[in-house]
Amino acid sequence: MPRALLDTTVLFGAAYQRDSAHADALPILHGIDDGSLPEVVVLDYVLAETLSGLITHAGHDAAVNLLDRLEENPRFHVDSLTTDARAAAKAVFRRHRPLSFVDASIVAYMQTEGLGYLYAFDDDFDAATDVYRLATATNPYDPQK
Repeated sequence: MPRALLDTTVLFGAAYQRDSAHADALPILHGIDDGSLPEVVVLDYVLAETLSGLITHAGHDAAVNLLDRLEENPRFHVDSLTTDARAAAKAVFRRHRPLSFVDASIVAYMQTEGLGYLYAFDDDFDAATDVYRLATATNPYDPQK
């Protein structure tokens, strides 16, 4: 099954009702859940960043609820950088000033794993090569939908 990556902006936005991106993020997570969108990879860095943000803004229970949801849903795949991808992330981070290290890690993972699509609201990714950012509940592998 083809996969895409999921950025913190979408994951946090869907989980935190008061986030300005909540209305845009929720259909993406629902599409992943119901299979109308591809399965997604969530880097462990993204998971940590999202859970930390949820603890700060929504509390520990909200963070645990999201963690449980991701772990129980087989359409979400939490993965880590390989040694090669981490080295690539450092290079991307040094080259692209607007990217955080987490964002550079996403780009490096996509490049080393040959994945092109990323659900994200952060337009800093637009500067990265071979990263196609999706900001709506669009299935890039099924142009009919």
